[in-house]
Amino acid sequence: MAPNQDTQIIGYAEPWIVSPGDPVDIKVSSTEKGYDHRLVRLVQGYSGPHAPPVVLEDITEVPVGHHEDGRYQDACSGSYALIPSWAEVTPAVGEGIEVEFHAQPYLLDVDYYCQTLISCLDISSRTGFAIVLRNSTLEFFIGTGDTIQVIQSQLVVNRWRWLQIRLSVVNNTFTSSIHQLNRLAETAPNGETMTTTLFAPMILGSNSLLFGAGMFKDIGQQSSKPSSFYNGRIDSPSFIMTSSSRRTVAKYDFSKDIPSDSIVDVSGNDRHGVLVNAPTRAVKGFDWDGTQPDWTKASYGYGAIHFHEDDLDDAKWETNFSITIPSTARSGAYAVEVKCLDGTSDMITFFVRPNPSSTAQVALVLTTFTYLAYANERMFDETKSSAMTTPDGVSIGQENEYYKNLHRRPDLGLSAYDVHTDGSPCAYSSARRPILNLRPGYVHWALDRPREFSADLLMVSYLERSGIPYDVITDHCLTTRGQEATSPYTTLITGCHPEYHSLNSLDAFSAFAKSGGNMMYLGGNGFYWVADVVNERPHRLEVRKGDQGCRSVTFPAGERMHSLTGTLGGLWRSRGRAPNYLWGIGPCAFGTGKGKPYTADVRYAEDAQFSWIFNGMDPSEPIGENGFGGGASGDEIDRLDYALGTPSNAVLLARSQQHDDSFGLFNEDSMFPMVNTLGSNCDMVRSDLVYYDTAGGGAVFAVGSINWYCSLAWDDYNNNVATMTGNVLREFIRRGKGGGIQ
Repeated sequence: MAPNQDTQIIGYAEPWIVSPGDPVDIKVSSTEKGYDHRLVRLVQGYSGPHAPPVVLEDITEVPVGHHEDGRYQDACSGSYALIPSWAEVTPAVGEGIEVEFHAQPYLLDVDYYCQTLISCLDISSRTGFAIVLRNSTLEFFIGTGDTIQVIQSQLVVNRWRWLQIRLSVVNNTFTSSIHQLNRLAETAPNGETMTTTLFAPMILGSNSLLFGAGMFKDIGQQSSKPSSFYNGRIDSPSFIMTSSSRRTVAKYDFSKDIPSDSIVDVSGNDRHGVLVNAPTRAVKGFDWDGTQPDWTKASYGYGAIHFHEDDLDDAKWETNFSITIPSTARSGAYAVEVKCLDGTSDMITFFVRPNPSSTAQVALVLTTFTYLAYANERMFDETKSSAMTTPDGVSIGQENEYYKNLHRRPDLGLSAYDVHTDGSPCAYSSARRPILNLRPGYVHWALDRPREFSADLLMVSYLERSGIPYDVITDHCLTTRGQEATSPYTTLITGCHPEYHSLNSLDAFSAFAKSGGNMMYLGGNGFYWVADVVNERPHRLEVRKGDQGCRSVTFPAGERMHSLTGTLGGLWRSRGRAPNYLWGIGPCAFGTGKGKPYTADVRYAEDAQFSWIFNGMDPSEPIGENGFGGGASGDEIDRLDYALGTPSNAVLLARSQQHDDSFGLFNEDSMFPMVNTLGSNCDMVRSDLVYYDTAGGGAVFAVGSINWYCSLAWDDYNNNVATMTGNVLREFIRRGKGGGIQ
C-alpha cells in the first residue's frame, strides 16, 4: 500500500549514542494510533539508479512490537528562565515593588502573540505582573485580584536598541520609565515616564517568575505551559521591595556561570533560576563597548541572555517504549523503525559504541558533530538570510521527502545553518528531538544525492562487503575519550563530511597519526569549523561562525567565543589548525553542479613506491567518472596548499578536472574584491588526491571531496573509486601501526 501523504510518524532516541547493554528510550509522534516497531542495524539505506541494495539487518534479540499509543507530540520550542522560588516572595504590609532591567528587542512586529519579557502573572487568580512587548510598544499587566489592569506605553521602541526599563507599584500607584540608550553618537528618541492610578493595589500572588515567557498566550488566554516567548535580550534584572526602607529580593547577573543552564541571584537571597531550551549566552549586554571581545576575560559587557521563540534544546516528548541494546551488539548505526498500518514509517536513528570484545583494527569515524550541525537545516527557506545561495542558483526538490516532512513540522528546531525568527544566528543544535536528515535514505533537498549520514552508510556497506572487521566510533567518542577511543586501531577512516570538530577530537586524530596510525580522509570540507560539546550535555552542540568561511550565518563581533567552553569559534584555519597540516589538503570550494572525475599523475602509477594505490586500475582513465552526484570530485572540495601547511613530502596522486561555474571559491581564499573565483577561471577550485608518510610510521590518504562515497557505491561498487579505496585500506591493514614518534 502506498504511504498516505496525510499520515506522519516521526521520533527520536534518548540517548542517541549508547553502549552494548544500554537501554534506549524511543519517543514517537504519530498521526495514527497504531504502529509497529523493530530494531535494525543500518548498513545501506539509499535507493536510486545504480545504487547498491538497501541493507537493514534485523536485530532479532530485541522483539518486534505493536503499539496503540500513537499520538501527536509537540516539540515545546521557546526559551525562557524559570525562578520557582519567586513564589516565596511576600511583600510586607505597605511595601511596594520596584523592577529594573535592560532589554534589547530583536523582533517587533509579531501578530500571533505578545512577547513577554518578565512575568509572574497568573491569569486565573489575576495576581502578579507582566511586562510584554506588543508590536513596537510595551504594555504592563498588573493583577489586582479582581482584574488584570493593562497599562500601555506610548513610546515606540526600536529594533536592536537597548532600553532601560523601570517600573514601580506602590499601593494604587503605578510608575514606569522607559529610555533608549544612546548608541555611540546616534540620537536616541525621547524617553517616557508615566504614572497611572490602579483600580486597586497589586497582589503579587505566589507564582513563579519567568524571563522571556509568560504562563499565558495573551491577556485573556491562560496557558498550561510557558508561552508568549520573547525574541531579544534581557540584562541585569533586579527586584526591590520599597517602603520606608528598601530591601533587594532578587538581583540577577547573567554573566555568572555562563557555561551552565543556571542563572545566579547575587542579592544573597539564593533565588537562583534555571534556563530552559538553551537561550544564547555569552552575548553582548547593554554596557558592552568593544574593550574586550572575550567574555572569559571581560569584567563587564556580557550580562545579557538572548531568548528566542524557536530555541529548542529538548523536545521533552513522553517515552512510548524502551529497548535494551544486546550486550553482543556490534558497533554501528542502528534504527528503530516505526511503521503505521498504511506503510508510512520512520527510521529513528542512533549509534552504538564498540563492543569491548571487538578485535577490529579499522574504525570508521561517523561525524556526529556534523550530523548535529546540519540537524533539520532549513537553508531552503528563502525568507531568511540563511537561505543557501550559489553562483547558478538553488532549486528545491519539491517532492523531496526531507523538505516535505520538515516543512510540516516547523517545531523541530534549528541547525547551525539557520537564523532564528528574529534574524539572529543559531548557536546550538540538539539531539533531543527528531532529526529528519539523520535518516538512512536521506537525499539532500538541493543536491539530489545522499549526504552526511546517508552517504556515510555507503562506506559502511562497502566495509561489510569487504569482509574486513571494523568498528564504528563517533566524534563524540573522540571528544570525550581522546586517544583511548582510537588506541585499539591501526587505521581510521573519516566520514564524507567531517566538517565540525572540537579541539579534543582534532587532537585525537593528530595523536593517532603521531602514534603511527594510518588515516583515510575520504571526504571533503573536513576539519573546517570549531564545534564544542561538554560531557554534562552531550546532546547539545555549539557552533559560532565569524566573518570568514563558507557559511549561511555570521555571529557578530564580540560573540564568537563559545559559551560552553570559552574557546574561540570560527574556522580552525583561523586558529592556526588548518586541515592541510595533518591531512595534506584543506577546504577550498563548493558547488551544486555535477562533480568531475580526477585525472591521475601517471608517474606515480608507475612508481613502485605508489603503484600499489593504482592496482587493478587503468591510470590513464578518469578516476570516479560517475556517481550519484556526478563525478567523484564534487559538492564541497579540498586542495593541496603548501602555504597552508601541506607536508613537504605530500604526493599529489591525482587532481580533479576543471569544474564549471556552479562551483565557487571559499571567501577565506580571496582578499581583494572577489574576482576570478568560479570553477572555469580559478585553478584553486579543485580536489587534490594526496598521500604522504607520517613521522610516526603511518600514512595519510586524502581525497578532498564529499562526493567520493557517492562514486564509491556507483554500480554496486564496481568502479575504480572502490578499487582505489580498497587498495589503500588493505595496504594500511597489512602494514599495521607504525612505531610512533619517539
